[in-house]
Amino acid sequence: MTTTYRSKFVAFIPGLAEPLARTTYYFARGVSSQARARLTLLPAADGFSPVFIIGCGRSGTTLLGQLIGKHPRVKYVCEPYDLWAAVHPATDFLQLYKHGEHHCMLDSRSVTGETRIRFQRLMSPPRGFTLVEKSPVNALRLGFLDAIAPSARFVHIVRDGAEVVRSIERKASGDRPMAFRPPLNNWWGVNGAKWTALAADGSAAGYYPDEVAQLTTDEKRAAYEWLLSVREVDTWRSRLGSRLMELRLEDLINEPRKTLQSVVDWLGLSLSGEQWLDQAARMVRPISNDYTTELMLPGQMRADFNELQESYHFKGRATSDECLDRLT
Repeated sequence: MTTTYRSKFVAFIPGLAEPLARTTYYFARGVSSQARARLTLLPAADGFSPVFIIGCGRSGTTLLGQLIGKHPRVKYVCEPYDLWAAVHPATDFLQLYKHGEHHCMLDSRSVTGETRIRFQRLMSPPRGFTLVEKSPVNALRLGFLDAIAPSARFVHIVRDGAEVVRSIERKASGDRPMAFRPPLNNWWGVNGAKWTALAADGSAAGYYPDEVAQLTTDEKRAAYEWLLSVREVDTWRSRLGSRLMELRLEDLINEPRKTLQSVVDWLGLSLSGEQWLDQAARMVRPISNDYTTELMLPGQMRADFNELQESYHFKGRATSDECLDRLT
């Protein structure tokens, strides 16, 4: 091997190592979860009633999950997408573990007896513990979750849509290379799989089908995701009744102790002394608001976005995109 070719080969190895490790990592997690779903023995029935933390991504679901997860009687699971893919392959909206049909939105039609068994095998907490699972996309799957766990409860955290859009826009600006696969976008998944599914599912569900094709930027697509997440929860509000609790991120930030106390009381979890609550409240830090760039949306999306913002007493507003409005 000549010096030139040897240098190129040596340079190639470090460049390949990270993408190969990433692809291998997701493959291994997927295989492991599939094996657990098939082989794990079912636990004894003990009234398994999971709690799902839901809300559009970048709305504070991670913070809320981490805080509740500090409770000594909670088994907290954060975005276990490999487990969900083993429960049902169509849940893999990022296309990390399964290839083929995938959805952001799912309803009861996707739930079978086998689906419920797999869910119980993979998600059941130890006896005496409450499972708290956090996956933002589950705000779009309330029918699916209600069918798979009829006694489940839901904590919906909602954040100013303008802030969410800016946060998603920043997140979506980066890609991570994969070996033998298209790049993994930090928000939209492998080769944009999440947006493809979100646009198709949302249009099929009647969410702005005449405007989806106009959403060509990350900010507009982020606004679409926020709208669908909030509107889906609103659609299910009356059906879920007392099984749904809702809070705003800014209330959690401004009054962490009071807000956490109300969540724990609603969940029926004892405080286990003041130490847990004090420790959790100290984890909360202020966040900055970002309205530095106008959010421009097509007609009906803009109207609905602003109406929802007003109903939650949020400050951000969408303005008219004259170029898009001429197309509608």
